[in-house]
Amino acid sequence: MHEKINWFWMHRRNASLHHFSFLMTGMAKRGWSPVVDFWFDNQAVVGVPGKGCYVFYDKDQLKSGVKYKNIQDSIDSNPAFVKDFQRRTDEIFGALFFKCLDIETDNLSLLSDKELHRLYLGFIDAMTVGPLITVQLFGIEACFDENYRIIQFLRKRLQELGKGKEFETYKGILSVNIGETVAFTEKKNFYQVAAEMAKNKDIYALFQNESLQEISEKLKKYPRENALFERHTKKYEWVNTEYVSGGWSREKWIGEFKTALTDVLLPDEQLKIILQSFEDLNAERKKTIEELAPPKDVLHALNCLSELIAQRDWTKGYFTKALLSYNVLLDEIARRIGKTREDILLYSYHEIEAYFLDGTIIPQEEIDDRKSNGFVILIKHGSFELVTGKKKIQEVIESEKISEPFEKVAHITEFKGLGVSRGCIRGKVRVLEDASKISELVEGEILVTYMTTIEFIPAFRKAAAVVTDEGGMSCHAAIVSREFKLPCVVGTKVATRVLETGDEVEVDADNGKVKILTKHSFIQQT
Repeated sequence: MHEKINWFWMHRRNASLHHFSFLMTGMAKRGWSPVVDFWFDNQAVVGVPGKGCYVFYDKDQLKSGVKYKNIQDSIDSNPAFVKDFQRRTDEIFGALFFKCLDIETDNLSLLSDKELHRLYLGFIDAMTVGPLITVQLFGIEACFDENYRIIQFLRKRLQELGKGKEFETYKGILSVNIGETVAFTEKKNFYQVAAEMAKNKDIYALFQNESLQEISEKLKKYPRENALFERHTKKYEWVNTEYVSGGWSREKWIGEFKTALTDVLLPDEQLKIILQSFEDLNAERKKTIEELAPPKDVLHALNCLSELIAQRDWTKGYFTKALLSYNVLLDEIARRIGKTREDILLYSYHEIEAYFLDGTIIPQEEIDDRKSNGFVILIKHGSFELVTGKKKIQEVIESEKISEPFEKVAHITEFKGLGVSRGCIRGKVRVLEDASKISELVEGEILVTYMTTIEFIPAFRKAAAVVTDEGGMSCHAAIVSREFKLPCVVGTKVATRVLETGDEVEVDADNGKVKILTKHSFIQQT
């Protein structure tokens, strides 16, 4: 009998059973202590074929203020929180990349099972030391908690200034990341390389007139420019990946550079625009803080918030970078078991451990069932349980009352979310269930997805606006949309279930509203 927990649906991720088996185990550990006292011992994940993984947490642990209060106390009690948080981040990911180096430098096919097992355990231990990529997210949420000093001060001071109605605007400004995000840094370096290529008239003509394959081959004849291109794509190979996807091909990157070099605005002009935008955002934040004149304790909390926002994007990037190395190890394990990597991603990390310990191999029928029907991972008080089989999965979903994201939404013409980047625009929708079909996004369309991640970065160069199911003021979509100056509404809960590609909508990010103007399905029927 499952203990009753008041679950709430937090987000959906394009990940696998295998990844979440160690991700959620890490969430129940305290690897960020003593810098941040945060962990979650009650979690649930529902894997849905074709949709990814739906993640649930214990609402009562947040509602009671326990977890947020732990983070807030960590900030308030430590004047050196920012410095200590940076140090702990470096320690955790330094140890993880050391394990990745082991994987990359060994010829895995020549290792014994015992040696391969050692590499596997080392990587898993480094991955499960603590909540690697969630302490930042919940830290941001804790800083914006209504009962915490930042929001309490902001509401009071805005009332004193006669600007109470501008609360969301000011909150958005304080959410600006004063450091460069992964998206911004890659974009800046991308245009720097593109601008350098544009200086060579032959290469500029090459990108203007030739196919992607021809450009890819002929670019190799220009050693300096080709080296710049390869250094960029190697340095940022992890930027456009998520848990289960690999890095882009050379031709895919060529396509991105071709778009930049054939745009109406030259790369150096695009570079100036994004640099100025970044400078303007930070200048606005600085001016706002001067206007608000927060006391020392609130200013400290705001600086800690800014650090959490900055680290959130980078740590997700570090995590995906590590997974590229881990894929090599998984491929070798899959070869020895006689499975594909796709099959292995349906093993929990415990089940791979069982293979190393006693040779246990999951029957192919069970793997096929997980592919067809999905799975549920339950972690209660740190105790791990994997549920498979269509009937058992449905029983758990019903008994745990975690069916919300799978329910159909009644016909509606308008829905709300949180406007996180101002603006109002009308256009056609492109619904992307994950980042694998970004190439289908047409310039000027409105991107609708569950939540943007690093993998969605190229889409921001084409989209006219962004609408997501998930997210808050400092989510990835919010941060990057503000950098790109795109209207953005997040946290709608229903966008991907209500909208379909081809719908015409109005995105009113000033008021956090999305209005359906014309349904694509209606146009097709008539």
